[in-house]
Amino acid sequence: MGVPTIDEDLMQITRIRPAALSGAQLDSLVAEVVAFDTRENAASGLGPDFGPLPTQVRQALRASTRYTTREFWVGRLGGEIVAKGTAHLGLVDNTDQAEVWLAVDPARRRQGLGSALLARMEADLTGSGRTRLLSFNEVPVEECTAARRQAHLAAASGVGSLSLGVPSVAFLARHGFVLEQLERCSAARTATAAGIDIGDFDPDYSILTWSGATPEEHLAGMAVLHQRMSTDTPGAQRLSEEERWDEERVRELDAERARSGERMHTALALHGDAAAGFTEVAESLDRPEAGWQGATIVAKEHRGHRLGAHLKIANHTALAAATGVRRVYTWNAAENSWMLAINDLAGFATHAWTGVWQKRLA
Repeated sequence: MGVPTIDEDLMQITRIRPAALSGAQLDSLVAEVVAFDTRENAASGLGPDFGPLPTQVRQALRASTRYTTREFWVGRLGGEIVAKGTAHLGLVDNTDQAEVWLAVDPARRRQGLGSALLARMEADLTGSGRTRLLSFNEVPVEECTAARRQAHLAAASGVGSLSLGVPSVAFLARHGFVLEQLERCSAARTATAAGIDIGDFDPDYSILTWSGATPEEHLAGMAVLHQRMSTDTPGAQRLSEEERWDEERVRELDAERARSGERMHTALALHGDAAAGFTEVAESLDRPEAGWQGATIVAKEHRGHRLGAHLKIANHTALAAATGVRRVYTWNAAENSWMLAINDLAGFATHAWTGVWQKRLA
């Protein structure tokens, strides 16, 4: 499982790659990680829906795909996990980038453990050719309100800011990350979100919905739209390079999600036979009452017809009718005022603000 490289009196840090663990080791580590994440989430103020999903944790530790992989770092004191880091790595595009997450046990914070873990992760990732880091922090709306009178850090996007009085904001800023963008995390009851009326639907378009894997006849269109997600969404060009998608990559994404205990619910807009946009919600088999909004994209040439809103309404209507999903969480860039207004009409309320951060290591 790796060799610790820092002073054992401070913290033992181990780097873990998927498929490196035996069955018994995997079972033990999954239990430890779930327990750690449960403690961390309880202190976050985000609520139980944001707690760990055991099936997802197991799959992330167990396997990679041809397109992406994950690596983990665990920091231990006295044999107990007190800090954890995760990196999501692209294998065919954005190969110089890593999406990273760090957490420290609430009882062990402000002891330098997060800084030690980040330094180790950066050294390992740089050694693997990863010189751009993306990171994210969720700040509950109540915490934002409590810290509103303290100094704020403005997002590079030009819309929104986060208080430096929030510990995760101060940590990332202190370690050289730039706050690129803010996203609003909003929540609504599924039935309420399905009931919004935004007016007539352009008859030149049609919307269909499905659950589970992408139908074969729509794989090519979905591949085009997934690729457009890397170029057409707010902030995309600042944060990543264009991804390369084909039908096989869509199939692999569907399969990976199923292995992780997720059932996807998708709405696709068509202009004739051409894919114009889509939206998706993940239903976790470990927590089926909560849905997680995934990608939403309308191709630039099809914008101006309220397709994004109509897609979300169609998907929420299908969710309310055929699943146990009772509430949905969605994320939207702070500069995406149109979709935020639609979410407000649909009964979505701000749950948290998400910082999107970037750091260049070389």
